[in-house]
Amino acid sequence: MKHLDEVDVQILNLLQKDGRMTNTDLAKHVGLTAPSALQRVRSLEKAGFVKGYSAQLDPEKLGLRLTAFTFIALALHQDLAIERFRKSIGDLPEVLECYHISGEFDFMLKVLVKDIRSYEAFIREKLSRVKGVGKIQTSFVMGVPKHTTKLPL
Repeated sequence: MKHLDEVDVQILNLLQKDGRMTNTDLAKHVGLTAPSALQRVRSLEKAGFVKGYSAQLDPEKLGLRLTAFTFIALALHQDLAIERFRKSIGDLPEVLECYHISGEFDFMLKVLVKDIRSYEAFIREKLSRVKGVGKIQTSFVMGVPKHTTKLPL
């Protein structure tokens, strides 16, 4: 595994803040030449520290105003049932994130939809039809005091 030095950490922090930053600007911020900075970025990408780049869209402007955290308990706790559920969830575009968790429930989903009627349709027509789902519980997001994609380095 590649060891991260102070410059690597600076580069990663800058890329988290602005993934579209030019290589020239990045180099200026970390005190390197543009070719050296590019070499560092490529090395970090190759080592898997940078998984990819994407645009962050505004869900509200796209009409997606309801976020729900949906907790799932499977009817069976066998490897096949767990893998079947994981695969099925991957096919549901409303599910932004899926976590296999400990405790009373087996999975926690972050679901984003237009409104409560859309959520009801998602539960009725999609999630409840996933084989192996035993129990569904939902908590709706009322506000988002903090949201970041920046990892603490």
